[in-house]
Amino acid sequence: MQAAGEPPSAITAVTVKLPPFWPADPGLWFAHIESLFATRNISRQETKFHYVISALQPSEAGEVRDIIMNPPATDPYDKIKEELIKRTTASEQRRLQQLLTTEELGDRKPSQLLRSMRQLLGDRAASFDDTILRELFLQRIPSNARMILATSSDSSLDCLAELADKILDIAVPSVATTALVPVSTRTSEVQQL
Repeated sequence: MQAAGEPPSAITAVTVKLPPFWPADPGLWFAHIESLFATRNISRQETKFHYVISALQPSEAGEVRDIIMNPPATDPYDKIKEELIKRTTASEQRRLQQLLTTEELGDRKPSQLLRSMRQLLGDRAASFDDTILRELFLQRIPSNARMILATSSDSSLDCLAELADKILDIAVPSVATTALVPVSTRTSEVQQL
């Protein structure tokens, strides 16, 4: 019970449920959790540091074990953020290799493919030659859409991707059909000859 004239004491605790760490895009994950921190008015470095640790899987925690076991005296959140991004992000060489050789449309929309290709470029996306990216993009979409888009040389790459989305939405997928002829039928035809 409080004595008369004393201000009321309050204990407040803010909890945030962070999503699991996104090893495919650590920078985006940190942008996401920083938004969560901002909406909950969490600004202390130590608090954010401990929230990050709680969201890591064992393999990811192992990447920053040295920082977890010996937290820096100043700015521990900034340090773990910097090191997690540095240690878990694919190298620029690996991302470029993926862009040039393995990035495919698959079951995504062309606009999703383009965003993924730009993500692989990372910080270089803004300065990367649009002509090269355009050619890489066009190589990875179906030929029926590519033929239509080839005539749109003055359109931006984003416009081409949106147009490709529409083309593929209305395009009828082609299906190859084959007929299976029993071997006995073929044998009798050969014998008749």
